[in-house]
Amino acid sequence: MKYITAHIRAANVYHGYTQDRQPIIDPVPADGFVEKVIKLDRILSITAKYIFIETPHDTVQTWEYTDGFENLKKKLSSAGLLID
Repeated sequence: MKYITAHIRAANVYHGYTQDRQPIIDPVPADGFVEKVIKLDRILSITAKYIFIETPHDTVQTWEYTDGFENLKKKLSSAGLLID
């Protein structure tokens, strides 16, 4: 198993879609950022603002992070886990 560290804060939980194809989103109350060790298999994607994480019960969470997009890409690349 491979892991990555990041300073994150949970933002939203996505529960699927309505019959009208609108996403069902629950915001997570904003707490401070915490350092977290994240199993790479849980990461669905990373954008400049969010890490999209697979969570139990067929949900997805978005986490804000402070580490910077380029820094996370460098961590993944140096571990041989990113193809540019």
